[in-house]
Amino acid sequence: MTVRRIVVSVEPAPRGRAALETAAEIAERLGAELVGLFVEDVELLRLAGLPFAREIGFASATARALDVAAMERSLRSLANEARRALAEIAGRAPLRWSFRVTRGSTLAELLAAAAEADVVVTRAAGTERMILRLGGSIPGVILLIPEKGWRHPLAAICSADAPPARLAPPLAGLSRLFDEGLEVLLLCEDSETADRWERELQTLLPQYDTVGAIRVIRVTDASELSKLIGKPRTPLRPVIARDGGRHTR
Repeated sequence: MTVRRIVVSVEPAPRGRAALETAAEIAERLGAELVGLFVEDVELLRLAGLPFAREIGFASATARALDVAAMERSLRSLANEARRALAEIAGRAPLRWSFRVTRGSTLAELLAAAAEADVVVTRAAGTERMILRLGGSIPGVILLIPEKGWRHPLAAICSADAPPARLAPPLAGLSRLFDEGLEVLLLCEDSETADRWERELQTLLPQYDTVGAIRVIRVTDASELSKLIGKPRTPLRPVIARDGGRHTR
């Protein structure tokens, strides 16, 4: 098994729906366990505790005072909504899944969860700086999901500090989902190090039944990552079985 556990960063619907759908479908196809992670952001709770903090109702446009208790209730409600969404999506297939609610900084909690995972799934838009920090600190793969889901171009983020031997199995597993293979954005400032990392990865991949090319692109900063995420690509095609269903091979 090339991918054993997938962690998906769960956000309130509809913003996080594509990431949930993608993570569940990939987990099913690869026979992996899916873990949904909802983070109660401590920064929001700290903000709610400030005496001048206000929120504006979306429908009424009325400003009202924020307080910690109200924010905690709101976060619990969002977590319950996210859990129901994951249960609905995961319930469509025979899939091992669980849901965690933690409190802390989003980055720190994702780092802790990622230490036990082969792949972390998160949405691509608006998360570039966090992805750079996360990608540079975990030994696994971060899979970026466009808002339209996995039938559209997606990319895997890896750090050159993570040994290719650790990343070859999950990258090979992900490559088997698409005819075109996978694009890997490698976080690395030094071009020689990136070239050496890629050569070692390409040497290892044939051992894991890789399908399609795995292309490595070096990334050095958040602005470059934003451009690469937004760059038009040929849509990835899920591998189709003869009976019309998706499968791995």
